[in-house]
Amino acid sequence: MEKTKAEKIKRKYTLTQLILMILATAPGNCASLNELQEKTSASKNTLLVYLTRLANKGVIYRRWTNQSGKMVRLYCLKYKRELLS
Repeated sequence: MEKTKAEKIKRKYTLTQLILMILATAPGNCASLNELQEKTSASKNTLLVYLTRLANKGVIYRRWTNQSGKMVRLYCLKYKRELLS
């Protein structure tokens, strides 16, 4: 069976790297937990651990937004230029 490009990328990079790449390419450099879960195929609890560690290191920040009358937490990159160079 031939692997898709997305599956090869998921195996090649760590979960932290995948999260940072997804946030860097997301509109506004932000993504919700559900979006990250869909794109990484990681469990919700595992993602929360990694996102908390990244926030404590100062790489990302968290904010709330209202989408369709529902409060959703967004995870956003702080310094995109520094991470890409």
